[in-house]
Amino acid sequence: MKLDINSPIPLYIQFKDLLLTKIESGEWQPQHKLPSERSLCNKYGISRITVREAIKELTRDGLIESVPGKGNFVQYKAIAEFKPSTSFTVATQMQGQVATSRLLNQEIIYAATGLVRELEIPLNTKVLMIHRVRFANGEPRIIQKAFIPLSYCTALAEHDFEKESLYQVLENECQLILAKVKSSFEARLADETEAKLLNLTLPTAVLVIRQTNYLANGRPIEYCRSVYRANERFYLS
Repeated sequence: MKLDINSPIPLYIQFKDLLLTKIESGEWQPQHKLPSERSLCNKYGISRITVREAIKELTRDGLIESVPGKGNFVQYKAIAEFKPSTSFTVATQMQGQVATSRLLNQEIIYAATGLVRELEIPLNTKVLMIHRVRFANGEPRIIQKAFIPLSYCTALAEHDFEKESLYQVLENECQLILAKVKSSFEARLADETEAKLLNLTLPTAVLVIRQTNYLANGRPIEYCRSVYRANERFYLS
């Protein structure tokens, strides 16, 4: 990910997303000490104010802990285990609404240590990343970023998940059915990008859910990060 000084997205938000990617991909694991502010400024060509604002946002989100005299560290998250709930597509249809998606990005990436840990796969395994905004009757409800190892079903990469339901494809084409999900929950204020994608007026709260989904045999099949409007129900993909 590159920073774009000509983008309408504030530079500190872009830099926050860059750091968030390092955390979520596992490049920076729990208890990892972040580089110094000076190092980050020099590496990315940005001001100390930009670095501090991005770290402040991630600290507010509960992803970074600032320890006086020691530095900034990636934090652990509390985990809860549940049975899978109804998918967003099915639940929306059951309510008499139309479920749609806007695809922000869909690409094949190679698993870093975070995905290796969450999905129990070898380093550099091919993984399909799907980044979407989910809508009900045209209203944005959820921002989701999902990661699925292609070894489970290579045909996944051929599907257009702006038009299709991920779990319907997994079940109907790949014969893969979720059995349980482990999730961490976090309530916080939305950032500018999230507010824009979810059509929210700042300041407003969102619910962030990070989940690892499992098959009946205990093998993890998907890692997903979802940002919900604060008044939304908890759905899968």
